[in-house]
Amino acid sequence: MTISDKTRKFLWAKSGNRCAICKTELITGTDASEEFNVGEECHIISSKKNGPRHLPNLQDYNNYENLLLLCRNHHKEIDELVDTYSEEILRYMKVNHENWVRTAIANAIQDDKAKKPKFLMRITSGKELLNVISEAHGYNTDYDELRDRDEAEYIGGIIQTFIDFGDICGMVQAYDKVQMSYDLQQLLDELEDNGYYVFGERDPNAILPHISGTDKWVVATLIIRKKENPEIYKVNL
Repeated sequence: MTISDKTRKFLWAKSGNRCAICKTELITGTDASEEFNVGEECHIISSKKNGPRHLPNLQDYNNYENLLLLCRNHHKEIDELVDTYSEEILRYMKVNHENWVRTAIANAIQDDKAKKPKFLMRITSGKELLNVISEAHGYNTDYDELRDRDEAEYIGGIIQTFIDFGDICGMVQAYDKVQMSYDLQQLLDELEDNGYYVFGERDPNAILPHISGTDKWVVATLIIRKKENPEIYKVNL
C-alpha cells in the first residue's frame, strides 16, 4: 500500500514546503520547467522488518501521523542514526515544525492585516463557508471583545471547529463534504441566533515572506462580529 494523494497533499501543505529539520525549501525554481524537488516523505516507523524504528502489526504505515517531510540529506540521517532520532523525537519534531509553519503564516497575515483595511462580505451558508476554509494553508481570525469565560469558550470552540473542518476537507470524499456543509450551516444559524455574524474571504495568492518570498498560499480570513458592532455596514444590493 502506498501513500495516498490526499495524505501526501496534506503533509506538504502542513509542512509548508520545508524540511522539518533544516527548514530549507524542498521545491525550488521560478517556473514549472525549472522546478527541483529535494523533498522526501519519510516514515517515522518503517513498515520493513529491518527498517528504522520498525514496529510490527501497525495498522497503517502510510497514514499522515506516521509521515515526516524532510530533505534528502536529513531523511538519510534519521534512518541511519536511529538511536538519536527515536520515534518520540521525530513525532515531537513533526508537531513542532507544523506549529512553526502555522505561526509563520499567522504572523505574516497579521503584518499584512495591519497595512490595509479590509471589507469582507458576510457568510450566510455552510457551503459558502466550506469553500472559504477548504484546505487553507493558514487562517486569519478575529472576533469582538468577549464578556466572560463562557463567551470565550463558545467563540473559541466555533473558530477551532471552522479551522478543523478546513484542515480535513481535502482528505474526505464528496459525500462527507456535503455533510460538513450542513454542519457548518447549523453553526452559522446558531451563531446568528446568539447574536453574531460571520464574515470572511479566501485569498488563494497570499505571499507570505516569513516562509518564502515567492511562494503563494491559500489563506482563509474569518471574522466573527456581534450584530450591534458599528463596523458592520448594511448595503442594499
